[in-house]
Formats: sequence, structure tokens, C-alpha cells
Amino acid sequence: MKGTVHKKFRSILVSFLIICIALACMRGDALKPDADIVYADTPEDIRDEAKEDLDDVNDLIKDINQLQEKIAEDIEGAIADMEKLANAQNQLADSILAKNEEIDATTKELLAANKAKEKAYEDMKLRIKYMYENSSDEDVLAIFLESQSIAEVLSRLEYFDSVHESDRRLMIEYEIIIEETENIQMQLMSDLDQLLDMQVDYSTRQDALVMYIDELSKESTDYASQLDNAKKQVAEYEAIIAEQERIIREQEALAAKLAAEQAAKYEGGGAGEAGFGSAAYLTDPSYDPPFTSDITGEELVNYALRFVGNPYKWGGNSLTKGCDCSGFVNLIYKHFGFDVPRYSQSFRTFGEPVAYENIKAGDIVVYPGHVAIYMGNGYIVEAQSTKRGITCNRILECHTILAIRRVL
Repeated sequence: MKGTVHKKFRSILVSFLIICIALACMRGDALKPDADIVYADTPEDIRDEAKEDLDDVNDLIKDINQLQEKIAEDIEGAIADMEKLANAQNQLADSILAKNEEIDATTKELLAANKAKEKAYEDMKLRIKYMYENSSDEDVLAIFLESQSIAEVLSRLEYFDSVHESDRRLMIEYEIIIEETENIQMQLMSDLDQLLDMQVDYSTRQDALVMYIDELSKESTDYASQLDNAKKQVAEYEAIIAEQERIIREQEALAAKLAAEQAAKYEGGGAGEAGFGSAAYLTDPSYDPPFTSDITGEELVNYALRFVGNPYKWGGNSLTKGCDCSGFVNLIYKHFGFDVPRYSQSFRTFGEPVAYENIKAGDIVVYPGHVAIYMGNGYIVEAQSTKRGITCNRILECHTILAIRRVL
């Protein structure tokens, strides 16, 4: 992209040249149509370049908007992840609280079991002590004497053994309860450790999401700034294009006025009698360069013939609405991808020289102040004059031939 200041300077320069042309007309200076005047940058060039720059900026705006949409989607997704993570953290906090409560309850159960075991153990010791301290042979004898039958004797003797067996089973049960409670407590503590690790992991992920959202927000702010600058450039380029369009309309109006003044006396480019100019190669049959393009002269001529009958317009650049002689040649060749000059006498040194006897369809013929395309069979197709428009009925030797050039 070129600087706006440079473009405005060129606009001023072109406007200055327009004023100079107008003053020359006022002095009565004769201006020939399609005169060999070359501007460093025409308003069309400036306008077209501004349009290209405008397209580039609009493409940039489109890209930035797409990036902004992507960032917005990413931020929305990150916020959704944050919400899910927050819900998971709340659930995790509830789980940790519940797990602590379970651990507290298990601890209380374990303490109660240990106390019950200790009490049962003390009671057992007292019973054992009592029974052994008070047992004697007389007691056993008393059991036999007092009992009414053998069954009663056996029952009362078994009682002593059953008391010991009951205490033993009770102690075993307490030990089992304590062991199971301790295992449960260890499992709860392990579960709690896992929950606490998850809490740390959630916290780390939350911090990462916060940083990610912050980075996306900064990036979005940067793109917003770029977007503002791009929109300002759009306004600048649109202003340049509008200004150049205004200048172009002024030039067209001036050109139309000049063309109207000269239309009566101008009957087609060229001057002097039929013959050759000073270029020696025109009469040297060795000048017959090969065609290097896939486009044939016949193809190019057939395309040019489509526009026969359309108007001639001095300085024009439209094959349908009007063009001058060099504009016609330029537009025909441009259609096939060739970048050729825009002013008639520039063609004298463009392309490869061709001898008169070797001329073929599609070759460019340069006359004094005029240029045309050779169509074959001794005739040319051209933007001839304001009166006659685009024609194909003049012979090759209608004026002095200054140059024949091959571009295809």
C-alpha cells in the first residue's frame, strides 16, 4: 500500500495537468486525438490502486472479524468449562465435607469399640478371678449333693466353662469390630486424600482457564484496535476513489469537448501519403520473428471484429462505450493477457519488428499519431475516428507506415 499523502500529491499533479490542457485550448493550441502524452500516474491508475488497497483492507477486516468470532467462541467455551469446573468444585467440597463427617463418625465408633472392649476385658478378669478364688472341692461336692439328677450336675458344671467361652467369644468379636472399623477409617482417609488431590487439580485447571480467558481477551482487544484502524483506512481509500472519480469525470468532460471541436476535421489517425517511414527493417524480408504465444492472430482479430461499429472516444477505455485507437489495441491485447502500451507511438518500439512483406494477422501497425491491428487480406481493424468509430474497412497502406510490431 502506498501512502495517502503520496496519492493526494499525485491527484493534485493530475489536476494541475488538466488546468494546463484547458489553458492550452484557450490559447488555441491544437491537440491531436491520441497524442503521445504520458502521465506518471493517471487518475485511473490512482483510483484503481486505491481500489486494490481497499479490497486488501476489506479482506483484512473480513479476516479480523473471523478471528474475533473464533476468539469469542473460544472465550464462551472457556467460560462454560469454568462453570462446569465450578460445579465440580462445589460437588467436591460437599464430598470432602461428607467424607470428613464419615471419618469423624468412624473415629467415634472406633473409640466406643475400644472402650467396650476394655470394659469387657476388665469384667472378664473380675469373673475369672471370682470364680477361681471361690472354687473348691466342696463346691463341686455340693453340686452333686444338691442336684436332683445327673443332667442337672452336668449342666451346672458346664456353666463354669460356658462363662469362660462366652468371654473369649466376646473379646474376639470386639477385636473384629475394632479391626473392621480401623480398615474403614483407613479407606476413608485414602478417599479423602484422593478428594484433596482432585481439589488441587481443579484449582490448577481453574487458574489455567483464567489465564487463557485473559489472553484471549487481550488478543480480542488487539484485534479490535486493528479493526478500528482498518475501518479508518477504508474511509481514506473511499475518499481517494471518490476524488479520483471526480477528476476522471472532469477529464472526460474536457476530452469530450476537445473531441467535439476536432471531430469535424479528424478522419482517422495518420498523416501523409502511403509508404514507409524511416524504419529500415520494414523493407528487410529477414525480419519475420516467430510467434511465441498460444494465441493466434486470427483469434485476436476475430475478437476485435466483435466491436466494429462501436463509438470512438478520445481517451476512452471501453470497447463498447468508446475508446481511441491506442485504447482499442490495448484493450484487445489485454483481453488475451498481454500488457501493451496505452499510447500510439509507444508501440513503435514494443514487441518484435516485422518487415512489411511478412506482416500477418494480429500484428500491430503504427502510423503517425495512430495505431491499428492488421486483420489480414490487406486490411486493418481500428478505432478510426469520432465520425466513423471502430472500423475494419481501411487498407493497410491508408497512411505512412512507421512500424509493424509482433507481440503474439
